[in-house]
Amino acid sequence: MIWTYCETWNNLTEEPMIPLTAEEAHARHVSGQLYNAIASTPGQPSPQLRVGIRLETGYASVTFMDEFGRDTLSYTFTLLSGWLFLETVNTYGYGDFEERGGYADANYTESYEFTPDGVMEQNIERDGEEFQESRNGIDVTSNWEPIPEFGRYDSLIRRERA
Repeated sequence: MIWTYCETWNNLTEEPMIPLTAEEAHARHVSGQLYNAIASTPGQPSPQLRVGIRLETGYASVTFMDEFGRDTLSYTFTLLSGWLFLETVNTYGYGDFEERGGYADANYTESYEFTPDGVMEQNIERDGEEFQESRNGIDVTSNWEPIPEFGRYDSLIRRERA
């Protein structure tokens, strides 16, 4: 996996906006300013994932992308008591459509929102229908992650979570 850095990612053009060197991104990590780390595999048409970090506002995110550059799974974390808490999980489905990147409209979305005290809200949208459910007493122990060191995002980018 090769990491490149930028301030933000443009879904429509599938390119970084305001590219950053590793040194510039590291300085932003230390100061808490926004940067994105983009993971790519040589020979693949699109990056595999992007990590967004802005510790000054307590924000981190991970977005996994498919071969068409479309978002397929995203995690949003918030900083609480010195740890990152996985607050939101979104999945996106596109069926047989092959539109690229930001031009693609998902025909299926599923989202989960968690609170540290064990409340989970689920929202599913498919073919114009919407389903919502809320549960209490959910074990959110696995939703907590340490703040990563610069360039060491392994704990955040785990696709499978308990």
